[in-house]
Amino acid sequence: MSKATHKKITRSHTSAIEKAEEVVAMIQKLPEVTKISLGIIKHIGVGKPTVKFHEITGGFKAVIRGNISIQEIFVYTKDSSGVQRRVKGLF
Repeated sequence: MSKATHKKITRSHTSAIEKAEEVVAMIQKLPEVTKISLGIIKHIGVGKPTVKFHEITGGFKAVIRGNISIQEIFVYTKDSSGVQRRVKGLF
């Protein structure tokens, strides 16, 4: 886990699990992404990294499972499906 810093990331929670760091590093460079909000990290045990998406107003929530933890990331964007396709490419 490390601290994420970028002008698009909200300041309330800035720690990200390893797999979420990869996602954030990629999507924060996209001009269509306006804001990224990192959620709480939960340790859930060993497993395979995956991502699931849920639509929200103005973007989507990505539930990212790393090797031993899970984290929700809220992504605010003008092109939800395009950004989701790019995120899926990391898994």
